[in-house]
Order: sequence, then structure tokens, then C-alpha cells
Amino acid sequence: MNRRQVLIASSLGLPFRRAQAQSFPTRAIRVIVPYAAGGTDQYIRVLQHSFAEALGQPVLIDSVPGSGGGIGANRVRTSSADGYTVLFAGTAALTIVPRVQNLSYTAADFAPVCNLVSIPIMLAGRRGSRFSTMEDVLAEARAKPESITFGSPGIGSSPHLAGEAVARAAGVKLLHVPYPGIAPALTALLAGDIDLVVGAPGIIMPAVEAHGILPLAQTGATRIASLPDLVTLRELGLDVDMVTRFGFLAPPRTPEAILDQLGRAFLRAASSAEYAQAMQRSYNEVLLLDRAQFAQALAEEDQLNARLIRDLGIRVQ
Repeated sequence: MNRRQVLIASSLGLPFRRAQAQSFPTRAIRVIVPYAAGGTDQYIRVLQHSFAEALGQPVLIDSVPGSGGGIGANRVRTSSADGYTVLFAGTAALTIVPRVQNLSYTAADFAPVCNLVSIPIMLAGRRGSRFSTMEDVLAEARAKPESITFGSPGIGSSPHLAGEAVARAAGVKLLHVPYPGIAPALTALLAGDIDLVVGAPGIIMPAVEAHGILPLAQTGATRIASLPDLVTLRELGLDVDMVTRFGFLAPPRTPEAILDQLGRAFLRAASSAEYAQAMQRSYNEVLLLDRAQFAQALAEEDQLNARLIRDLGIRVQ
């Protein structure tokens, strides 16, 4: 094709794409959640009926676990860019997983739709240990480099990177101990094998309530509503604002009109007080971001995690 033919072909396709967007949706929309059922999918199953009402079509939720979210994310990336297959995932599946697992996609290969939930990362110790506050931890870490150990659900996980970011912001050295999940890390903490554990509040807080675990601090710009007494790292003078966002993304080249329509429907459904309260009961925060806001937050997170992974010398698995 010469340049004139390309221009003509492109212009002929515009009316079709406009008509496609104007008639959308005409059938069910499939939402792929790239994790095992019963976890992240619960963030949107409570809204499934509201999504369907807002869009005028059924919304089907399909769990496609594997590779830390990579399998499901890649399935959406290679789907038709027509708005009928979208992803609901944590941003780590786009900003961390492809880097540490050498996957064939990046965050830039997806079209952000909107964000619904934001989860900070908690640092916790053991009740009765030598640490009763985060200030105690930092004081010893400054006096005795690498004397304090922290457990996470694996090398290159969001909690691991958050723990390393805390150490860098404080100018100290902590010793990372990876585990195959947060549950064995909590067991090790209770046994006294490690000093700290780093993970999502929704996973750590049940252990806090049932056992002798002590919350010390959280990431994020502000204290979350369900943990109003838990100090943020920023309040301690550490510029660590790492959180995991959970939102919708579409395949690349999805028409903007369809992205906007999906975003409006999803955000409208998630804007109720009942949804905010349901999320807070699981120690999550509702953070509604439109397409532009979510795209900016995702790009900033991608740059931050790329720098951390490079500086820490984390090797591809």
C-alpha cells in the first residue's frame, strides 16, 4: 500500500469503529480475574449485578489463575479490542510480574479503564518482642545493619519491594527472608524465626486478631479508614507511598468511546457507600480513578517498580 491507500483505508474504517462504539454493548462482557477464585474476584462479584444494570448486558467473571496474574493478563492482551473481554487485576500483575518472570507484555500493552480499590502494605511484628513501634525497628536497624529480618511472600513480590523501599527510604539495611506465601511468613514470625512480616492488611489482620501479631506501620499517603490508629510511613518521615491498585484494563487499541463507557459504568456501580463499607471490612480502600487518572498512576508505579527491581538486581525467574 502507498501512503494514499493507507489514508483511504484508515478513513473508511472510522465510521465502522464509531458505529461499533455507539452500539456497544450488545452482548455479555467477560471480566478475567487472573487469580484463583475466592480472592480478588470478590472485589467485583458484589458489584456484578450493578455492572450489568449500568451496561444493559450481563457481566461474567472468569478466574484464570497462573504466573502471578500473568496468564490471565496475557489472555486479555491478545483478545479482540472490542470491549467484550477486560481484565480486573492488581497493578503488580502489570508492573512487577512481567519483569520478574520474563513475560512477553508490559503495562503499556493494556488500555486502562478505571481503578476501584487500593490496598496499602503493612509491616507487622510480634507482640512481646523487642519492638513495640516502627520507631524501635528503625532505631535498631540504624544501629545494627542487617540485624532485622523481614519475611514476604517471595522475591519480587509487592511486599518484598515495599520492605526494600522502606529500608532505602530510612537509609538502613534489612535482611529479606522470602517464603512461598504470606501464611508461612506469619508462622515464622510467631515462632520468632523472623522479626517482621510485610503484606496486605486483609491477610495479616486476621492473624493480628487471633494471635500475637503487632501492626507497626502501613504504606500509602494516608491512614486507611479501617485502620485509623495505624501510623503511615510518611508520618514517620519515610517517603514510601507504595500501594497495590485493583482496576479494569482492556486490550490495546480498544476504542476510546468504549473505554469511557465501561469506565463510567464500573465507577458508577462502585460509588455506593455500601461498597466502600464492604471493602473496609476486608481492610481495603475504595479508590475510584477514571481512565486518565488510572493511566497516570499505573505509569508512575511502573517506573518505580522498574527502578527497584533493577537496583536490587532481582533476576528473572
